[in-house]
Amino acid sequence: MKAKALADSEELAFELALRIRHPSMDPDELSRELSLEPTHTFRAGQLREPRSSASPASVHAESYWLGTLDPGAWLSDIWPGKFAGLSTAVRSSLKTTVWKNLGSALDMTARVLFRAHISLFERIRMEGGQASLLVSLSPVAVDSFSVSAEVSQIFGELGITIEFEMASD
Repeated sequence: MKAKALADSEELAFELALRIRHPSMDPDELSRELSLEPTHTFRAGQLREPRSSASPASVHAESYWLGTLDPGAWLSDIWPGKFAGLSTAVRSSLKTTVWKNLGSALDMTARVLFRAHISLFERIRMEGGQASLLVSLSPVAVDSFSVSAEVSQIFGELGITIEFEMASD
């Protein structure tokens, strides 16, 4: 997963994506629950694309959902009253700050997912599914970061594994 451009000349330091695997859950249900458009999905039992014309037809053994996250868009969810009263320039600056600080973005992601979707992630775990937060880092833009104990605990309670990947240019 490559980091997207924040502005034409500015590359993001990281990209966040949520990946969910589940024995049978409908990916459309996950999209509705999360209020996110996925970048890739398939459903358990759905025909797989053959790798070659000689490959026999097969079906997906599990459902899969992958979507890119935008923690900067959640600022109004975290501070509903305060964020609405800020000027457009200040709101834009805060969003840019979130996209430049991985620790802040992870903190915001953990809090939003916990507040809005804890029951969904409990269900996923209880039914044998798995959730992962994929963090793709630009080695040029990120030299260090930290994950607070509180944020680690929230992701643990949600049952979300954090996977870090160094993006190559």
